[in-house]
Amino acid sequence: MVTNQNTGVLPELVESSEGLKTQEMLLNMGPQHPSTHGVLRLVMTLEGETVVNCTPVIGYLHRGIEKILENRTVMAGIRYMDNCDYLSPMLNETAYVGAVEQLMEIEPPRRAQYIRLLTNELQRIASHLVGIGTYLMDLGAVTPILWAFRDREAILSFRGSGR
Repeated sequence: MVTNQNTGVLPELVESSEGLKTQEMLLNMGPQHPSTHGVLRLVMTLEGETVVNCTPVIGYLHRGIEKILENRTVMAGIRYMDNCDYLSPMLNETAYVGAVEQLMEIEPPRRAQYIRLLTNELQRIASHLVGIGTYLMDLGAVTPILWAFRDREAILSFRGSGR
């Protein structure tokens, strides 16, 4: 009997309709990286080249940020919010700061709320520029992605400028 490190025993050989003997195999495909880090993982069962079963595991985005934040101050945690989604990092920072303000029962000044709103809308537009630019590039156009990333860089230049 043949053994395997993961399961202990390999499944027996199965004879296919063509008379070939195949062995059932468990294949871990992913996590994939379409635009953000690791959003889809597929656990597939194969018999030869035929997919017998496929279990999608969505939301596979764990980076251990919760564990990292256990040893950080509230102010040090803002820096890690950028790592959650690099296409729209400022939206994550706003959500984090909003949660902290609610927990501390702090009402931000009206001016800060307006600045956050404008910043979040600019970030949303920047994220859409990436989506539209890469979609058009997939269709074969190169110039639109250059324009989209030029405009996205102009939006992102506001971030961290301190003005």
